[in-house]
Amino acid sequence: MKNHMKNHMINHMKKTDYLIIGAGIAGLATALHINKANLGNVLVITKGELKQANTYWAQGGIAAVMTKEDRFVKHINDTLEAGANHNNRDAVRHLVENAPKAIRFLESLGVKFKKEPALEGGHSEARIWRTSDFTGQDVLDQLIKAVQKAKNIEVQENADAIELIVDKDTCKGVYVRNVNGEEIVPILAKKTVLATGGLGQLFAKTSNTKAAAGDGLALAVNAGLELSDLEFIQFHPTAFDKYDDGRYFLLSETLRGFGAKVVNSKGERFLEEYDKRAELAPRDIVTRAIYFESMNGKVFLDMHHLDAKAVRNRFPNIAKRLKQYGFDLAKNLIPITPIAHFSCGGIPVNLQGATKLAGLYAVGEVANSKVHGANRLASNALLEGLVFGEVIAKAFEKNKEVDKGIELDENIVLNTPKIVIESLPQVKAYAKRIQQIMWERAGIVRNMDGLKLALKEITEIPARDYRIQHRQIVCYKLIQACLHRSQSLGCHYIANELT
Repeated sequence: MKNHMKNHMINHMKKTDYLIIGAGIAGLATALHINKANLGNVLVITKGELKQANTYWAQGGIAAVMTKEDRFVKHINDTLEAGANHNNRDAVRHLVENAPKAIRFLESLGVKFKKEPALEGGHSEARIWRTSDFTGQDVLDQLIKAVQKAKNIEVQENADAIELIVDKDTCKGVYVRNVNGEEIVPILAKKTVLATGGLGQLFAKTSNTKAAAGDGLALAVNAGLELSDLEFIQFHPTAFDKYDDGRYFLLSETLRGFGAKVVNSKGERFLEEYDKRAELAPRDIVTRAIYFESMNGKVFLDMHHLDAKAVRNRFPNIAKRLKQYGFDLAKNLIPITPIAHFSCGGIPVNLQGATKLAGLYAVGEVANSKVHGANRLASNALLEGLVFGEVIAKAFEKNKEVDKGIELDENIVLNTPKIVIESLPQVKAYAKRIQQIMWERAGIVRNMDGLKLALKEITEIPARDYRIQHRQIVCYKLIQACLHRSQSLGCHYIANELT
């Protein structure tokens, strides 16, 4: 899928000490921690514009043990249980024990959290700290402000990373294309951090932004790295059942923590048939229950039994958004559907965030430190980006003397990628076909025959455009991972027969 032409002379070239690919919570937090340590210049590039990251749409909040009733061991055990004990316990312990510090870091930037924590599914205590029902938006706004104030951080928008620069078995940066043109520019860096987020857009139904199509994973594969645990795609159980501009609007888990019920087309609750915790069971259980129930008719979120004023006060942004569609959150049955939400696996990293390719690190959803195991616990996602972003900065600080001695060779021989850019309607058509295949055959409920067929169908798509080829690479790896795990585990569910 790769085709190159030799190019020894390049007119445009950028250099930086630290390059971060991605501008969500993981990328921006990493940049700020590097900047705070005064290690050198940081360049953050993002495929779209600032505020287009998945972080912007996160509603629930950030899990952290910060009350007298709670204990680290409880949060650790909840994370391990949700992850089907497929987690790395050391990674989980580091995540949990550094969560209060992550909250204080955000508060130092101006993020104002509510005084009382909320409860979400899979948690044994109320430990979800939020600013509003759009916590991700509030957090990202403050991170962006801090980055824009920082003297040593530069942000470059509309920069599509198309291939990592690898020289002498070391990552030296990335080739970038401005999304509005065809010119390819190499960016050389002493250290490169992938913070490209998830891959939800590979599925027909997702809460993810349009840019979340697994680009970072494709970059890693093309650089010779393996991926791990890619079969563990978390499907969120409750999104508003209406496709709108490339994605589905998420209905936060905190709605169920507040008392919302899930009912079928007859108005009956059914989740207790699958798990005694009902609405507060882990996401994978609730998702499959809704998936199977929806075969008999629509499924709804119901809050009409709760105080209407309290509901609207607690969830003003969600209520406002639903009102635009003609629904009253406090009074109406809200039609819901499960959607692809989060990738628990990704590029294997150690507890310093380093990949197996020298000079390359990964953080956030694109990385796999095995902190989430086979299924992510609610509100551990934003937390992951914050905690492990600081981990990477500390690793850089520890090696700062060595890094100072690294010289970026402007005379390096570069194999500039020769890419094909097909027409946008054609690219969209290919992308939609991929989404249909993945949703139907590698979605919430999988079977071996369907997965084998999906592998064939994905590889037969005759795309020449690098953007679609990147998607094909990731889908191929994801389906292979599903086929290699023949037994159900966490959010990877294999049916014995077609359902």
